[in-house]
Amino acid sequence: MADQTVSKLGIASVTLKATLAASVRLWTSPFKGSKGAHTYFKDVMFSMIRTQLGSLNLAQDRYLNPLTTPTYLKYCKDNGITPDSITLPSGVQAHWLGDRSAKKTILYFHGGGYVLPMGPGHLAVLQDIRKTLEAAGSPTSILILAYSLAPERTYPTQLREAVELLRHMTETEGRDPSTLTLGGDSAGGNLTLSVLSHLAHPHPEIPALQLSTKLHAAFLLSPWCSFNMHTPSFEANAEKDMFDSRALGRWSSAFLASSSPFAGDFYSEPVLAPASWWEGAADVVEEVLIWGGGNEILLDGIEEFARRFEKGFGGKGGKVSAIITPGAAHVEMVVEPMLGYKGDSGTGSAEVVRGWMRAKL
Repeated sequence: MADQTVSKLGIASVTLKATLAASVRLWTSPFKGSKGAHTYFKDVMFSMIRTQLGSLNLAQDRYLNPLTTPTYLKYCKDNGITPDSITLPSGVQAHWLGDRSAKKTILYFHGGGYVLPMGPGHLAVLQDIRKTLEAAGSPTSILILAYSLAPERTYPTQLREAVELLRHMTETEGRDPSTLTLGGDSAGGNLTLSVLSHLAHPHPEIPALQLSTKLHAAFLLSPWCSFNMHTPSFEANAEKDMFDSRALGRWSSAFLASSSPFAGDFYSEPVLAPASWWEGAADVVEEVLIWGGGNEILLDGIEEFARRFEKGFGGKGGKVSAIITPGAAHVEMVVEPMLGYKGDSGTGSAEVVRGWMRAKL
C-alpha cells in the first residue's frame, strides 16, 4: 500500500460521492421495481454503500474500519462483557463470545474480502446465534479468529492461521472435533471451505491436520466461492446488492497478490474444484449449510459451488442444506444490524439460518 495514501480530502471526496448517490436514489428508487433492493430503505443505503466501496482504495478501506481486536474489545465494553481471548503461537489472536467451557464451540471466520476486519454487525449476529442456541437448550461458545488481513498478508496466510486455530482446539485443548462447528460469512465462508479442503487434501505449504472424529458441522453464509465477476448475476443483481465488481476486484487482487483471473486454486477459489474434490470433505465434517441471497451479485458462484458440493460431498453421504432466500442481499443477516434493523427486514433470511442452527447445532 506504499503507493496509496489516505487524506482527509480523499475520504471527504468519497463520502460526498456516496452521499450524492444516495440522494439521487431517494428519488429514483420508486421507479426501479424489481431491479432494486428488497426495501426502499435498503435500496437507497445499498446505492450509497456501493458507491463508497467502489471508490475507495486499499489504504482507505483500512483507515475507515477499525481492526478486529479493537472492535471486539469495544463491543465487550459497550455490552458489559468481560473480554476473553487467546493468542496462538504465530501471534494471531482469537476472541471468545460466551463461556469457553461450553461443551460446543463454533470457530468463526468473519467476512470482509480478506481486506476488511470484523465489524459490529458480525458480533451482533454471532450473539444472536449464541442466544438462539442457548434458548434451544444447546449452550455454545463462539471463538472468532482475528486472522491477518491483505494486502500485508496474502493467501495462504489466512488458511494457515485457521488451521492453527483448529489444531489448537483439538490438540492443545483436547476438544473432540465432534463438538466443533466451523462457520463464516463471505470471505469467511471461503476460508471455512479452505479449511475443509485442507483437512481432506492437505495444502502443500501447510502441515496436515488429522482429526480423531468428524467436525459436527459447517455453515457458509454468502460464501465467496468465485472470483469471476463476469457472470449473469453481476448484471441481474447490480442494483440489488451492496457492492459491485470494483470492490471485489480490489479485494481479490490483494488477497491473491495478483490481478490475474487465473490466480485462484481449489483452496482459495472453491468453485474451481470439481465435485470429486469435495468427496473427501464427507470424511471430515458431518453436515454443511450453504446459504445465499437471491439478490446477491455472487449468486452464480454460490449456486455453481453448491451443485458441485452436493454431488461430491452429498454423494459420499454428507448432509447438505443449500438454501437461497429470495430478495435477500449479500450476508443480509450481518448487514441488517449495521443498517439499524432490530429484526428481519422481511426476507426471512435470519430466521432461515436460526432454524437450521436450532435443528442441527
